[in-house]
Amino acid sequence: MEYHNYFAYKQCSRDIQASQRRTKRCLWRTSRLRGKVGADGSKPFTERIGLKARQDKSLSRTRPPDRQTIIRDQSGTSAIEFAIVAPVFILLVFGMIAYGIYFGALHSVQQMAADAARTAIAGLDENERKTLAQRYIDLNADGYVFIDRKKLVVEVKDSDKDSEQFVVSLRYDASQLPIWNLLPMLPLPEKTISRSSTIRVGGI
Repeated sequence: MEYHNYFAYKQCSRDIQASQRRTKRCLWRTSRLRGKVGADGSKPFTERIGLKARQDKSLSRTRPPDRQTIIRDQSGTSAIEFAIVAPVFILLVFGMIAYGIYFGALHSVQQMAADAARTAIAGLDENERKTLAQRYIDLNADGYVFIDRKKLVVEVKDSDKDSEQFVVSLRYDASQLPIWNLLPMLPLPEKTISRSSTIRVGGI
């Protein structure tokens, strides 16, 4: 082989080997990209799989549930039970509060009548006993629970059946109490509270 042909052959051989190495490197990179990129090269393969799974999941959610699934499903039972029980419970709570206020006013009227009758014992005659009882109510009525003096009617006199008995009668307009704001179907008491107290003239 001539001298110049030998060097030309060596250069051609080197170029072929370099081309083969570039081809192998390109194939290796292509194989790696195929693992990450879809067949069309638009999106990574794993992202396309995740998108497909989300699409399948959304389609499965839009399917109407069958009857057996609805019957066995117990989600939301607490909310339904609360919606059924809550109105009754709230009505009971407010009912107890309203009736408690009414009974408090009733007890105050009864206690006031008894206190006024005991105060009137010191009177020597009917007129003096009336004055003492009336004065006690005028001075102390506002100190009793749930009582407004302006809505209180006082009647003080000796008993018609027994002259030795002294009677203090009170009538109170309880229409402003919150009990009347409840359902009208409930059994409600009278709006006027009437109470009286009798005591023996001259003491026991």
